[in-house]
Amino acid sequence: MPFPGSKNDPALRLDLDRPPTRFGTSSFGLSPDKYESKEKFAGINQVTVRLLDGRVSTLRVSYNGPAYAHVDSFIAKLAGERNLPGSDQWEVYVGMDNQLKTLKCKEFEVQAFVGGQGGNLNYVEMKDLVAEERLKDRRKKAQENASPTSGQ
Repeated sequence: MPFPGSKNDPALRLDLDRPPTRFGTSSFGLSPDKYESKEKFAGINQVTVRLLDGRVSTLRVSYNGPAYAHVDSFIAKLAGERNLPGSDQWEVYVGMDNQLKTLKCKEFEVQAFVGGQGGNLNYVEMKDLVAEERLKDRRKKAQENASPTSGQ
């Protein structure tokens, strides 16, 4: 099982038993507060895992708060706990300057977002850019190979 205490979760079992899409993607979500290990994950609302060909391509951890006035405060906390660069090395998402920033690396990126009432929409997401490109190529090839009558 992918998460301590999730063994008897029927919703998770359903997600895990579902076959991948035609592009090789699948996903599942975990709500730590449902499991016996919830104390270890205090403040985490949801963990969402997306896979490509059975390998993790995106991992998102959503939090129950706290509210932050600026994403830099959230990044400072993450940087201290996870040995990440400071917020000055993260790119601002134009138009959401105080809510969303991205740390871009060679083959992956980390995105931090703050928002919602009491910070209930806060998240950090790690994305495998190589997997993203592979998926993008598959979708493009499928679209190119689709017949004009297929509606794609």
